[in-house]
Amino acid sequence: MARFGGPFPMKPYENITMNLTTKTSAPASASQQVTSAPLTGEQVPVFDRYADSIMRGCEQLYDAFEIHGVRDLLAGTGASDTHYEIDNVNPQSFSVYAHLIEGGVDAVGDFSTYQLAADYAGELAELHGMPMFDFVPDGLKSRKALQ
Repeated sequence: MARFGGPFPMKPYENITMNLTTKTSAPASASQQVTSAPLTGEQVPVFDRYADSIMRGCEQLYDAFEIHGVRDLLAGTGASDTHYEIDNVNPQSFSVYAHLIEGGVDAVGDFSTYQLAADYAGELAELHGMPMFDFVPDGLKSRKALQ
């Protein structure tokens, strides 16, 4: 999974990227098919919650959750991989990140809509007793991500 870190503190709008592998199966509790496959012209529903697999046993390394819009830089290139970059201007989807105390973030969820990402980030923040920071501009919160 994606891990971003370094010896310096993360700035709120710093450009970060993540590399994810394709996921093709939904967790038992999911109401939509899970996929991180690149977009190929048609919008694929994304409902991917994986904080347990990233944070389990090391919750003490994190101090907050973040919501960002993201764009797959490889979408439409024919590549079989994905390479996401934070894009809070024209996102293709929305991701939830766990913020590392030492700086950086780990991706813990990917979603087709802002509302799904916000709901998951809220659940995680409440479960772990941590704050949630929302970096998605208000104008993007009421609509689905762009293709």
